[in-house]
Amino acid sequence: MRAIPHLRTGEGLAAFTAAVVAVAAMAAIGLSPAGDQPVVGAALGGAAMAVLGVLVVTAFARLARSRRHTRQFDHDTVQAWFTTPDIEDFPEEALRPLLPESDPPSMNRLYTAWVFATHGHDAVWLERHFDLPGDLAHKLVEQARHRGRLPHP
Repeated sequence: MRAIPHLRTGEGLAAFTAAVVAVAAMAAIGLSPAGDQPVVGAALGGAAMAVLGVLVVTAFARLARSRRHTRQFDHDTVQAWFTTPDIEDFPEEALRPLLPESDPPSMNRLYTAWVFATHGHDAVWLERHFDLPGDLAHKLVEQARHRGRLPHP
């Protein structure tokens, strides 16, 4: 099934509104008396700058709020997945002989794969999502079963 692209109606509406305001501003300057045109132009320019300032402040506030939320989500995720007993039970000695000599996976990737193995993911899934060699992924799942973390198939 194909995903429907996210419609950006807010951006289109903003562009349309900016075009309408620009046309209205040019009409206002053109229709005003010749002596008042600089004043009308300055007033419209000042109003445009004020609106731009409000939009910039709003965008930065939204970005900061999003970053705070992401930081909190990352902290909660780390707390939920990587507990001390999970990492203490990591089978480093059993995996060491299986690590490739050239370009071995990082310990962080191995810890993460271990946590996923203890939560029921199979070796094929670990291979695909963590780019691990097959024997290493199978050993992680085997060790998770051996340590009582997973039921035997």
